[in-house]
Amino acid sequence: MCNFEKGFILCTCEGKEKPVIHNKNWRRNKKNQADNAQTYRWYLYEFVEKHALRMVGKYLLPASNIGEGLTAEWVLLNLNDRNCFDFDYTPKEGDNLVIRASHCAGLRLSFIFRNGTWIEDHYDAFNYTLKLNLEGEISPVAGLDS
Repeated sequence: MCNFEKGFILCTCEGKEKPVIHNKNWRRNKKNQADNAQTYRWYLYEFVEKHALRMVGKYLLPASNIGEGLTAEWVLLNLNDRNCFDFDYTPKEGDNLVIRASHCAGLRLSFIFRNGTWIEDHYDAFNYTLKLNLEGEISPVAGLDS
């Protein structure tokens, strides 16, 4: 179980090999899946364009807390204070960072880079086109001074 209260790193996890699962229905694999059930992933999107209303439907809004200390307020504090990415990254106007809890498909945080700062906001899928640039996992950081 992760604890992000001391900070976090948005890791691209490049070079990290994923385990090969030979039989997804194997009992030991089911136990391993249960042990790793609560992971968190991040997705960095680039704003492409806004459309006139294309579709009408229900849209699930982002949450303000997805567990393990990952609240919108805490993530914003870190994003605007330091570079949380494990690579050299300079945000561009309109970039969208989404953090998802893998144990619950609709549970996510969403932030948009506007006017030189990250804010809690989201793009709805009905009116905007976004391009996925990068994705990865969120890793807790031990010993980060707040």
